[in-house]
Amino acid sequence: MRSKQTKMNSFKYVILGGGLTAGYAAQEFAQKGISAGELCIVSAENTPPYERPPLSKDFLAGEENIDDILINEPDFYEENDIELKLGTAVTKVNLDKKQLYTTNGAINYEKLLIATGAAPHTFDLPGANLDNIFYLRKVGDAQQIRERAQQAEKAVVIGGSFIAMETASVLQSQGVETTMIFPEERVWQAFFTPQMSAFFEKYYRDRGVTILPKKEIDSFSGEEKVTGVVTKSGDTLSADMVVAGIGVAANSDLFTDSGLQLDDGAIRVNRFLETNLPDVLAAGDVTRYRSTLYERPLHIEHWDNAVAQGKHAACVMLGELQPFEHIPYFFSDVFDLSYEFWGDAQEAAQAVHRGSVEDGEFSTWWLDEDGRLIAAFVMNRPDEERELAQKWIKSGKQLAADWLRSSETLQTADDEGS
Repeated sequence: MRSKQTKMNSFKYVILGGGLTAGYAAQEFAQKGISAGELCIVSAENTPPYERPPLSKDFLAGEENIDDILINEPDFYEENDIELKLGTAVTKVNLDKKQLYTTNGAINYEKLLIATGAAPHTFDLPGANLDNIFYLRKVGDAQQIRERAQQAEKAVVIGGSFIAMETASVLQSQGVETTMIFPEERVWQAFFTPQMSAFFEKYYRDRGVTILPKKEIDSFSGEEKVTGVVTKSGDTLSADMVVAGIGVAANSDLFTDSGLQLDDGAIRVNRFLETNLPDVLAAGDVTRYRSTLYERPLHIEHWDNAVAQGKHAACVMLGELQPFEHIPYFFSDVFDLSYEFWGDAQEAAQAVHRGSVEDGEFSTWWLDEDGRLIAAFVMNRPDEERELAQKWIKSGKQLAADWLRSSETLQTADDEGS
């Protein structure tokens, strides 16, 4: 007969990680009607699973609190007999024995979903440990940034991608004099076309944000608290606070010698989100999955992917073996603009703009070398473009660049089925 302690720490299903993927996977498990006590979520955080996008948007701006961003109601886990182990860090795993080791003892599982997400890259430079240098990933980070912004006069945001852009827009809107600095030649160079970068840089400058491209960080100045950012060219930017959005890395260190197949730090999964080990799945930012749409591995670090994979992994664990079919998607809000993006533009041969980029009413369509649509960005455009972008990416529709650029409506191509 098993002891009470052993019984309490043995579960049919365990989710390792307490982020987006875990929260939405738990929803799926509950909706499918699992038995009481079958599911356990193990999270190092002290807050139940919560939405991440608001951390650089409404929550950061002080328009939402923690209760507003929780994925599930506070009593959801108890009502569905889901064991939620918060503040529980896993220090070691033995995937052969199906055990997770924590400071509170071992947890046994029959099937495991790894949803450990990603962690922000940090600076290893002189002064990098000074107070008021922040990295935005968790709700505690957003709370600290929000509190500091209430007293700060000047902020430096390091990075040029969407987290940096969203953070800079919130800080500037709150009256903090904000500078964005990044090493690339233009804002979000890895994603935006040159025309798109030019639009957003002007848009930010018109709203008071200083944009400093082609600048690398040498060190941070200050005694106990940061007072400035020193560039490699010798310039010092005054700052009461610094927020760095310089990318993330998959949280996979725990699995280095576990037998799991890793690919550039991410856990490799197949089209069912299964790893190379039996009864072990992975989902969200920690994965590199086999895309059925693009027929190649993808590593996606966005809200929609974490949500969809969490739900799908739960279904697979419950015996519904279906491939994960999904169009990558993300959205962003900066100042008074909102935009959406679908697909993956890595293998694009050309990008076509519709509308007026200069006026902020445009869409961008990425085509591969065969003219097939593989990605689209839409901002302040007719609804048909949002709808057709998703439909055409899924079908791999071939489009003529000149027609796409100049046609008054896209519906004719859809009606023709060409």
